[in-house]
Amino acid sequence: MLERRIAQGAEDQVKIVDDSIKHAKEAITLDVKDGNSWYNLGNACLTSFFFTGAWDHAKLQQSLKAYQHAEKDERMQSKPDLYYNCAIVNKYLENYERAVSGFEAAALRDPGLNAMEEVEKIVHLLEKIESLLRGQTKVKRLASMTSSLASVSLNPSYRRKTIDHLLEGLNKGVAVIGRVLFFVKHENVAPFYYILCDSSQICYVLSVYGIHNEAIKEGDQVTLLEPSYHYVDFSWKGKLYQFRSVRVDFLEQVLVNGRTLSPQHSVRTSIYAQNKT
Repeated sequence: MLERRIAQGAEDQVKIVDDSIKHAKEAITLDVKDGNSWYNLGNACLTSFFFTGAWDHAKLQQSLKAYQHAEKDERMQSKPDLYYNCAIVNKYLENYERAVSGFEAAALRDPGLNAMEEVEKIVHLLEKIESLLRGQTKVKRLASMTSSLASVSLNPSYRRKTIDHLLEGLNKGVAVIGRVLFFVKHENVAPFYYILCDSSQICYVLSVYGIHNEAIKEGDQVTLLEPSYHYVDFSWKGKLYQFRSVRVDFLEQVLVNGRTLSPQHSVRTSIYAQNKT
């Protein structure tokens, strides 16, 4: 915990946070049933995710696993920060239903955390995404914007697929080509969201991590290499949200108008760590 606080503003903050992860793991070896030690490990991994630019989803998975272990300790089940931080992880993993339920659980235990504000942010984002997707019903416009996508040349090491043929999770050796219709403005610092349409005129959401928002603009032709696919199916207060979503985490996964992105578009610097420590 001390190392995470020292890391704030330090030049070698990534190394310090990595050391905090190491020491948190060492604490767990002393008592694998201690929920607080697992909670500290979850916090350390989540802090590392933020400090390295909010792109390394492996850190999120490690954090989520640690929080799940922490929840097994009955002494931790009254700790609102545990539910809040776990909800933060699920939000960035785009597990919206788990995120909302986690924030609600945190709010019940401590209204002062303003966890319901996080719920409203998620719902507002989903409402905006749904509105933009629903508005793309002008078939002629989509046809004109996507007519050239099927003829875009592709590296032969990748198999061309449309969004409706992607499998849940990481699609290795696969490329999806789309046209950017909208940039979705929202309140969080990461990721950036876009509405795209592929050659089959199916619209979907693209969430981008680790890349500056200036790299991709409305109207661009975008090729996504080895995308991670997720079908969002989420209901809250009687409202159903359903849409296709693709995530990319690395600069190398994106070609814009047939060109690779320059290193200057990469985001690997620290952003504000939003977890409760």
